[in-house]
Amino acid sequence: MVFLKDFLMKLRFIILIPVIFFLTACWKAPETVKDVSDLSQNHLAYFNNQDKELISAESQRRLDEDYNIIHFSVWHQRVPFYAKYDAVIIDSKKFSTNPGFGENKRKHTKTWYKKLLQNAALDNYPNAGYPAITIRNTALRSLPTQKPHFSSPEGDIDGWPFDNLQRSAVAGSTPIFVCHLSADKAWALVETCFTFGWIPAGDFARVDRKFIRRWESGRQAVITKEQITITDEHGNFGMTSSVGHIFPYLHETPEKMEILLAVAGRKSGCAAMKRGYVPRDSAAIKPLRLTSPNAIKIANELIGEPYGWGGLYGNRDCSSMTRDFFAVFGIWLPRHSEDQVRETGRYIDLTGISPEQKERTILEKGIPYLTLLWRKGHVMLYIGAQNNQAIIFHNIWGIKTRDLRGQQGRKVIGQAVITTLRPGRELRNFDAASGDLLTNISAMSILKPE
Repeated sequence: MVFLKDFLMKLRFIILIPVIFFLTACWKAPETVKDVSDLSQNHLAYFNNQDKELISAESQRRLDEDYNIIHFSVWHQRVPFYAKYDAVIIDSKKFSTNPGFGENKRKHTKTWYKKLLQNAALDNYPNAGYPAITIRNTALRSLPTQKPHFSSPEGDIDGWPFDNLQRSAVAGSTPIFVCHLSADKAWALVETCFTFGWIPAGDFARVDRKFIRRWESGRQAVITKEQITITDEHGNFGMTSSVGHIFPYLHETPEKMEILLAVAGRKSGCAAMKRGYVPRDSAAIKPLRLTSPNAIKIANELIGEPYGWGGLYGNRDCSSMTRDFFAVFGIWLPRHSEDQVRETGRYIDLTGISPEQKERTILEKGIPYLTLLWRKGHVMLYIGAQNNQAIIFHNIWGIKTRDLRGQQGRKVIGQAVITTLRPGRELRNFDAASGDLLTNISAMSILKPE
């Protein structure tokens, strides 16, 4: 009897293994999370058909004036503002104990890192100090190299696409302040009005006072559509531009808007101005009036855009999306997600209360398309309510997951989407502790002036 009982138990086990394997093989994770598939990904679906003015014209005018002052501030400084000596040195030593992994998934050598520091030549920092302008789309890097630094050779968690050296994309024709040149003169450490980093020397040109006066005077134009080609007067390619990029406004016809582009001048190292043309429906005189229809129009331009850590591949991460969205309306935001919530608008602390209380507060106090929500490392735009749930728009890499062994992972979304505050909760391996947005939201900021 004992023998028969053991035999039957073994038989059940043998049969159970293929059954489990079959069920596991048959179950396939959904292509995306339920929120993205179930909720309309068109902002018009959340529009209440009211042509509503979200802030007054006078308030918007004042905000836009402040925007321009900040935007051009780098041309009127004499010393670094963000890139102070201590900040640059700390930044350069960040990876001294961990050279990280390269694009080939091989670990960087200490010699690789040492050579980067030698070329940075920070012993005599800063060795420059003059105004300039980007002459093409570029990116700020933490060290003078285009090579990546991944914390892990794998993806999703701390590997690709999270290149630790990628700081932020910078559009062509953006004012900058050149702080320092590398030993080989191939790189410059520069400041924009929102942060600092290294860019290739061929991506900018120096400007003089005459250039600055002309560039700053008059009105500014802002791009309102994604991936728009700016051409010259002969129809030749000038550059590609996207939502939130700013240029001096010159003139417009029913078909085209005429703007100024910064290009390399005949004099070595100096910038020149060139007339550029964009389709009339792809740009506006800044600021575009902040009404519900206009907010929806700009948000729909950004919907579905691929996620780009630090502007990698010319795409946006969460904070660059909110920054460019509000730039169209003349509302300046810092680059970092936490700073956007803490340093602008009316700050409301949401720590220490239950997830249900947080959502009630958001629904009661939040103003659609004028309210930012923040959890550590991620910023979201509140756009309204549906079925008593807050609806948000955000560019998100993915939802945190955890398997039965406790191994952390991520369900990749990888784009700008509309969701509730609890996307991914239907996933079998959903990490309720760290993956739930609502539980982890710490603050909100209402950008409407008092």
